[in-house]
Amino acid sequence: MKRFSITTAIVFLSAICTFAQIKVFPVSDSEAVIKKNAFLYYLPQTTLEIKISVTTETLVPGPYSKYAEKYLCIKNVPTNTISDVKIDNVDVRQISQPDPNACFMVVCDNDANINYNSRGIILGYNCGESQEDTNMFAESHFSKQSSLEMPVFTDYGVKRNFTGNTDTTYKVVEVDSVFQKIPIYNKVIVSKDEEMKAEEAANYIIKIRKRLFKIVTAQFDTSTPPADIDLMVKELKDMEKHYLELFIGKVVSETNEFVFYYTPQSELAEEKVPVCYVTADDEVVTKRVENSEPIYLVLSNGQSTKEVGNFYGRQFDLKKKEKEMGLYYRIPSEVSVSVDFDDFTYYRSIMTIPQCGYLGHLPADLFKNKNLKVAFDEKLGSIRGIYTK
Repeated sequence: MKRFSITTAIVFLSAICTFAQIKVFPVSDSEAVIKKNAFLYYLPQTTLEIKISVTTETLVPGPYSKYAEKYLCIKNVPTNTISDVKIDNVDVRQISQPDPNACFMVVCDNDANINYNSRGIILGYNCGESQEDTNMFAESHFSKQSSLEMPVFTDYGVKRNFTGNTDTTYKVVEVDSVFQKIPIYNKVIVSKDEEMKAEEAANYIIKIRKRLFKIVTAQFDTSTPPADIDLMVKELKDMEKHYLELFIGKVVSETNEFVFYYTPQSELAEEKVPVCYVTADDEVVTKRVENSEPIYLVLSNGQSTKEVGNFYGRQFDLKKKEKEMGLYYRIPSEVSVSVDFDDFTYYRSIMTIPQCGYLGHLPADLFKNKNLKVAFDEKLGSIRGIYTK
């Protein structure tokens, strides 16, 4: 009887020693039950931050644009506002954050020590103190394009803005029994109309060109040339430019930066995502409108982990699916990332994105070793090392 009791005790202790020290369940598992010494951890995922710098150039017609051909012989001058959008720069940055679809519950004994950062992403198993994560996820936002400030066209006239019109009326008077018409002249001061001002501005341009021609060809009133010829030439060219703008218009430009965020999904193969749209009025908007062209974020998974997933799948099938699982980890995948607009690629790169790769788990039996240490990559969720001493 005593021998039977000793044998039973040995068998019981052996059963305790062979029982796995850790069990891991996805939080989506309907059979998972919170027990003592149970806690949660996340694997990381990558969110892409797309920054697009856009310059909008707007041609604003001059107030005298319709008289450019008549007084200056300049043809085809735009009479309507014309805008054009140009993408100056595109930058894509990776931001690490907890993956809500890769959250797991760990049930372990009192000796296990899970290390994770302030956001719950696992850093290691029995690897010492937790570390503070400095790679925080920036809040998503969209920088709305501000309206362009229309330029002010200054009146460069050097004469009065008023002119005198003489009206002639007649008064009938009787002189020596004869009726005669006597003219009466009335001078009325009126404001110059638009065409009169345009003609005056065109005459100033011609005068400036004449003066500039005399200076360049050394036609001076004195035998000694002025000492500040370069300054005179510069000022005359500036004046001519300002007067010409009254006819041909001004071009104003404004640069804005737009920021968008997108998180690739785990089942990614190839994807073409419209990040934003450029409208017919050359505005950048987040939703499609009529006659708008999309700026695409194009993703293509390199499938570098496809064979790894197939291999482990065959192994699990041979074991008829493991019931007990250790810590989950990731083998990230290489993803081609590009930003395209109007059949032109403005950005292209290869990025390592964890959630697009293979999601696996360590064998539960491995955690029977109390000296086991497992180190995880904080941004990728992959295993950096497994140590048994």
